[in-house]
Amino acid sequence: MGLGLLLLQCATQADDSVIEMIALRNRPAAEIQALLAPMLEANEVVSGDGFNLIVKASPQRLATFRGLVDQLDTRLHNLLISVMQNSHQSADQLNAEAAIQLSGQSIRMRGMSGDTRTIDQQRTTQQLRTLEGQAAHIQAGNVRPVENIGVYGNAYGYAGITSNTYMQEASTGFAVVPRLIGHDEVVVDIEPWSDRFTHNGAVETRNLRTSVRGRLGEWLEIGGVVEQRQTDRQGFNGLNYSTRNRNQGTLIKIDLAD
Repeated sequence: MGLGLLLLQCATQADDSVIEMIALRNRPAAEIQALLAPMLEANEVVSGDGFNLIVKASPQRLATFRGLVDQLDTRLHNLLISVMQNSHQSADQLNAEAAIQLSGQSIRMRGMSGDTRTIDQQRTTQQLRTLEGQAAHIQAGNVRPVENIGVYGNAYGYAGITSNTYMQEASTGFAVVPRLIGHDEVVVDIEPWSDRFTHNGAVETRNLRTSVRGRLGEWLEIGGVVEQRQTDRQGFNGLNYSTRNRNQGTLIKIDLAD
């Protein structure tokens, strides 16, 4: 094949391409663009601006892209995300019980709610609403003043004292990105954390990062802390025996909230 004929064929293929703007109703163009990118062939281009998708392709391929866009541009669902931290109950136990009801001590703002009642105790339950595929987070906690005192020497041989106060925070919350799969399953990327003030003035922190897949409406276990402690002491009053078991888990549940 001659070089001139090859150039003519390339020019013909380029002239065969058309550009069309497809208006999206439910999902942003950037999200649809990322899904279509692996399907592009040579000389095909897909770009987006807001809720408008711009496609450059042949008429035949353009019809294929329209069909794909109709399937991908589905309505985003509202999801209710519940996270329970430091729970002594398992997912099986919680799934067998009635749905959790938020108490009157919960806080509510911007469509979120979080129970701060148990931050200084053991179990903490928090909830928030978000759209599928969207990142969201919730945080609630306590702040206390802490006085910092320092002693230093001066030029006259006497000790000097400095004092300043700063605010120390202990919070509980989580960051999450939920994605629906089909009609009854969900994949969740989640980063929960839990702080609490200890008796010696420090802050104890637990956190994790994980991804889980499960069914809508069911509790899933995503992590936990298991501690076993056993003490044997023998003194004048005989044998003293004590044991301590602690099993605290973090669980998540996703419900449709449309």
